Formats: sequence, structure tokens, C-alpha cells
Amino acid sequence: MLGTSAGWVPAARAQERSSIETARAHMEQGQAYYLQGRFGEAAAEFEAAYEAEPFSAFLYNAAVAYENAGDLSRALDYFRSYLQRDPSASDRDAVEQRVARLTAELERRRAAAEAAPPPTEEGAPPAEGTPPAETAAPAVEAAPPPAALPEDFKSLVSVRTDPEGATISITQEGREVARGSSPFSYTLDQGRYHVRIEHPDFNVAEQDVTVEPGKVYVVIVNLSQGEFLGYLRVVSDVPGAQVFVDDREAGPRGRTPFEGPVPVGAHHVWIERAGYETVEQDVEVGVGEEREVRVELQRVAFGRVRVIGNVRGARVRVDGELVGTVPFEGQVPAGEHVLRVESDGMKAFEQRIAVARGQLTPVRVRLRPDVGRGGAWVASTFAVLLAGGGVALAFVAEDLRATLERERDAGTLATNDERLDHGLYYTIGADTAFGLALIVGAVGLYYLLYDPLPPSEGTVLEARDWALAPMVDPRTGTIGAAAGGRF
Repeated sequence: MLGTSAGWVPAARAQERSSIETARAHMEQGQAYYLQGRFGEAAAEFEAAYEAEPFSAFLYNAAVAYENAGDLSRALDYFRSYLQRDPSASDRDAVEQRVARLTAELERRRAAAEAAPPPTEEGAPPAEGTPPAETAAPAVEAAPPPAALPEDFKSLVSVRTDPEGATISITQEGREVARGSSPFSYTLDQGRYHVRIEHPDFNVAEQDVTVEPGKVYVVIVNLSQGEFLGYLRVVSDVPGAQVFVDDREAGPRGRTPFEGPVPVGAHHVWIERAGYETVEQDVEVGVGEEREVRVELQRVAFGRVRVIGNVRGARVRVDGELVGTVPFEGQVPAGEHVLRVESDGMKAFEQRIAVARGQLTPVRVRLRPDVGRGGAWVASTFAVLLAGGGVALAFVAEDLRATLERERDAGTLATNDERLDHGLYYTIGADTAFGLALIVGAVGLYYLLYDPLPPSEGTVLEARDWALAPMVDPRTGTIGAAAGGRF
């Protein structure tokens, strides 16, 4: 229903809407200046409002501001313009009395100014026979800043209907104060009024409206639904946030800065932007009111990390914990972390990264092939075997030597004993095995440490905001959201 109500305003009325908004903005600024005691500036804002929308309310308020500023001549001009613009004004008698009072006051001041003698040179006595000079009328000072707007400040009520041409009747306590066809605008005093809208093709729509002094009310009515609409504006310090009204499942109404008509009454508003905490706020929109919601968005306490690389399926670890595989994108607490990307047969990439709150940190990784260590392990195995064989031969040679020495000492060892040659062979074999083990071990260590290929490399790109893109499940037709962006 909200979408239908918001979309009914035809494009042809865009300029009209703009002029009303301009008048409203000048009226509100004029009120602010008036309450600060800056009456001249307030009057200028009311004049600008009249240029945007030529209604008598702005003339009257400008007159009151000039009167408080002490500029009675201009105040008198604007009060007279007010009566000319709205000859049937309900307060015509009171304004005419005010005009008469201001006229008399200006005449009195002019007479006092004409009666005052011309000034003499400083220190020179007045000419003989010159009567004593009367005291000149003091300059009129501006009034002090008021605590509130005066109750007689005029307001403008503008009624817009879809379709146009409806008969508008505004009554107060049973007395009709205005009647016309939509689009219809009228200057009203402070008070409570009843607005009745009739159209031959639709049911009667009616609503009570409370008018406060010095405001512009834009009453929007969708006759097909019988709804009175107010205007909602949502502004965030970070533009582009999605705005949801009442029904979040129905999708966003727009993005900030957002404005559009909504039914009169209470509404619940969500303001969401990827990377920021969701803000929820309740707002009451009155008839003809433009309610503004201003929010400051706060970054979420986490960020996202996206890893793409040349090896699909490579494992991604953050602080040692497996979080996914390439291509990867996931949520990571804000702060510094150690990112590691690894795959079988490839050199691992590892780097410390800083994850910003509410932002996406993209990482590009290129894994390089790892050097095969099979030859190194084979050489190392042979070196161990050779060393073991050398140790065994050394033990046998040592044991045989000890035996032969005991026999030599006993005088039983023959000079042509074959064991003397065997001992020599065992010793040479042990020394040869140790030498070969050393050589093969050195070769194995070389191949274990030698790496002719470049290391894996990666680039951590500058963090950026991410956006949520809608996703539609082709099987169920349900709508979800996914984080998206580009490197």
C-alpha cells in the first residue's frame, strides 16, 4: 500500500511540489531567525517564501517580523499587501486597526522629526531668539528575542488530491472558513480544523488537522484508498542507505536522502547500509506534516576479507583457523590478523593484514609450485644406510683387531692368517662407507635447501566499502542478499 501511495504524484506536479518545499524551507528558516531575534533576516525569509508560493500568510509574517525589527514603514507596506492579497481575511478588522496604529505612529515620528531644529556647530550657542530645541524622537529599537512564535503568525495549508478536481471544504467549529477545488491552498490561523474532500467518483475523505502558527502544511490525499498522507524525509550522514518503512520484507522504499508520502500515523523505519549498524526508529507523521528523520550511521565491529587466487580450492586460514577455500569472502573481526593461503604441491602465502570495521579488505594471491623434495629424502636415506653400514663394519673390524692382538700376545697368531686381510678390508669398508655417507648426505641437504622457484606472492588492496546485492534463489524464488564489490 505504501508503494502505491508514494508513486501516485504525477511528474507534471514535480515543479509545484518543489515550490511548496522551497516555501516551507524559507518559512522554517524564518521561524528560526525570528526566535533568535534576527527579525530583519526572518522577514527576508518570509519574502522569499512568498516568491516561491504567493500566499498572504508569508506577507503577514513578514510584516510582523519588520514591526519587531523596528522597521514600521516596511511593516505597514506588508500589512497593506496582506489585505490586498486576501481581502476576505477573517482578521481583516484587526489588521486594519493595526495599519491605522502604525500609520499614526509613523506620522507622529515624521512630525517630531520636522519640528526638531537643525543641529548647530559643536560649542556654538543657539542664535538669539531661537526657541529651545525639542528632544528628537529616539530611534526605534528591535524587540528582544521572543520565547515562542506569536500566535497570530499565519500558516499555509495546501491540499493535493489524486485525482485533482475534488472539492475541498475547511471548517472550524462547524463554520466553513474556506472552500475550493484541488489543488487548493489557503492561509489559516492557529487552531483545529476539519478538512472534508468530496469527489463524484470516490467516497468522501475527511480528517481533523491541527494548525500551529507559522507553518506550511501539505495535505496529500489518495482518494482511491481514502488515505490522508504526510511526507517522510530520511537523511543519513552516509548517503545511499536503504530505507524500509513498516514492512521490511516488502523491500526498501528508496535510499537516503529519501523523501516520499506515507499514510498519516505511526511508522517504523529501518535505515540500512552494508558495513554499518542498522538503525531503527519510530516516527509519527501528522496530516500535512513533513517529518524528518536524521541518523548517524555507525560502522559494524567487523570487516570482510575477500581472497582470490590462481589455485581454486586453496585453503584459507586466519590466525591458524581454517575459514574457507579460494575464492573466499567472509566476516572477520576488525583488527590485525595473520592470513595464510595454502595448497598441496604449492608454496604457502602468509601475511599480516589489517581488517577495517565495516569495510572489505581484498587480497590477491598467486601461489607458486613447491620444489619436489623426493631426491633430497632419497639421498638422505642412502646417507643414513651408508653410515649405518660403516658403523657395522667398524664394529666388526674393531672386534677382529682385538681378537688378533690377544692371539699375537699369546704367540698363537700365524703371520699368514687370513683374518689379518679381513680386518684390513673391514676397516677400509667402514672408512669408505663413512665417506660416501658424508657425500650423499651433503647432496641430500643441498637438494633439501635449494629452491630455484620464486615464492608465492600476494597483494593486499586498499579496504573499501562493500554493498549488499539482492540474490534470487531460482528454485524457491526467495530473495536474499550477498556482499558484492569489485577489486
